[in-house]
Amino acid sequence: MITPRGALKVLRAEGFLGTRDRALDRLAEVRRRRSFRLDRAISAAHRTATLELIATRPAPRLGGVQIRLLRRLEAEARQRPTALLYPEPGGYRLELAAPSGRRALAFAARPLAPPPAVADAGFEQAVLRAAATVGAGRLHVEGLAGLPPASLLALHRQGLRLTVSLHDFAAFCPRPHLLELPPLAFCRYSRDPERCARCLAHDWPVAPGWQETRRALAAEVLAAAEVVSYPSAFLRRQHLELFPTLDPARQQVVSPEPAAAPAARPHAAHKTPLHVAYAGRVLPHKGALVFEEVVRRFAAAGGPGVRWSAYGGGDDDLLLRLRRLPGVRVRGSYRSGALPELLAADRVDLALLLSIVPESYGITLSECRAAGVPVLAYDLGALGERVRGSGDGHLVPLAAGAEGVAALLARLVAA
Repeated sequence: MITPRGALKVLRAEGFLGTRDRALDRLAEVRRRRSFRLDRAISAAHRTATLELIATRPAPRLGGVQIRLLRRLEAEARQRPTALLYPEPGGYRLELAAPSGRRALAFAARPLAPPPAVADAGFEQAVLRAAATVGAGRLHVEGLAGLPPASLLALHRQGLRLTVSLHDFAAFCPRPHLLELPPLAFCRYSRDPERCARCLAHDWPVAPGWQETRRALAAEVLAAAEVVSYPSAFLRRQHLELFPTLDPARQQVVSPEPAAAPAARPHAAHKTPLHVAYAGRVLPHKGALVFEEVVRRFAAAGGPGVRWSAYGGGDDDLLLRLRRLPGVRVRGSYRSGALPELLAADRVDLALLLSIVPESYGITLSECRAAGVPVLAYDLGALGERVRGSGDGHLVPLAAGAEGVAALLARLVAA
């Protein structure tokens, strides 16, 4: 439960609008949860062949993975029964949705072991019980982050067929974004055992060789899966390089874009001051520190012609730091799907997507395109490939850092 001091910090960091939207998100979560009637048993109408599994609550505020999962399940539930299992305090919750209605079952169990656990007997028992309850013979794993790979293999050996959706690099590292500590930089897919051990030791007391063992287990999980899906060709290609024994025929790309993506609004460039916005989660690996440095460089150079905004929630301390920058307006959190309208209403001219680690797809890029707002990003991961392929943005080499971003932005302002 948030304390009064914590609530005040959130308000100072997010501002009124961001705090309001955070509260509305939580109210929406409560309403969704209450839409499932808690029951002790289920009817035949809720039996299904596939059990969906995720390591977090299915809350849109937690990110794009949860947003896309909920959208997919809501669409599927209008046609057939769906079953979703996820951990929560005190056990696991099984949510069942069908055209005939919604039900939920609570399984009291030991909490899911946090990383770096690679096996969890309580987790295995909960999954087997849920699968038996709904009559499922297949387990669809929605991301490997936070899940014990040895237990997934054990469940497969006990007869559950596997399909896996990957959204990041959790199969390669328990830090799924590949942000190395302490330098706060992209590790560039490090395979150096000592380097990996030093990084992991900042959060987890892992034994020598642990990372190599976990990667081998993850490789077995992916090899055992009937299908592994990725949101982009970049993520598929990179996993085939990281795990060369995988069967390419089982690796497929499933774009998270809707079948009919919203058409981009026409964008008209405005006169100075150019409205430049940081867009996305305010976190180090998303580029919040880069944005801070870019703004400071402009302020130090006395460069006119830019007004700044920051859209997105994240780390409260970082949000407070951005608020203290000269001329920066922090909008803070916004409701899922609201970014295009915000960018258009605020007449944003250029969005900065400054992730310093490889994005697996880049939903924020899609939202900027829907608003008709060009982007400036690092030439890295799926984000770089998508911008390069469409030509509707500007790219900077990652090695150029904040200096390169500021230099290109200065040229755009002067143009």
